[in-house]
Amino acid sequence: MKSIVDFFLRWWLRSGRYRWSKLRRWLCERRYLKTPLPEANSLDEIETCLKQVKWHMEGLWHLYDSISYPQATWFKKKDDCDGFASLAAELLYRLNPDYSPVLLTTIVRPIKSSHTVCMFNNLQGSLWFFDNAKLKQDDYQTYDEIAAKIGQRGQRLVCWDIRNHSTFDLIEFHRL
Repeated sequence: MKSIVDFFLRWWLRSGRYRWSKLRRWLCERRYLKTPLPEANSLDEIETCLKQVKWHMEGLWHLYDSISYPQATWFKKKDDCDGFASLAAELLYRLNPDYSPVLLTTIVRPIKSSHTVCMFNNLQGSLWFFDNAKLKQDDYQTYDEIAAKIGQRGQRLVCWDIRNHSTFDLIEFHRL
């Protein structure tokens, strides 16, 4: 049974989750696309904006999980880790495209401990990430280090991926 669940979780992260997120965005969140996002002129200001959003577990309509438009998260001022990561990535990209923000998602067992963060290249050459509303500025050099760090929340890391924050195009996928 354990391997069947792990197989499903790997499939979900590799393709199902992003198809579902795109469909759900189109069906339920198109009206938020005209919502203006806040102006952020520094990483501190992005962190301040994110602190205005309340963490809130997605309801049943979201089924397992989906990634909201940044505008929907900002309008509602609540979302789970995916919404925080999406909003942070968009604000980072608008601040400076050289930050190259991406979404890093870890799937762990138990599933409720899975997590998404917004990871980006700081301008000094290492990787930092926004974990919900907190900027983590350790000196990470690889995606693996951050995946291992956020994967520690659960009991067992099943898989993780790196996605483009706006298109959800796959950059890396790792199965463990």
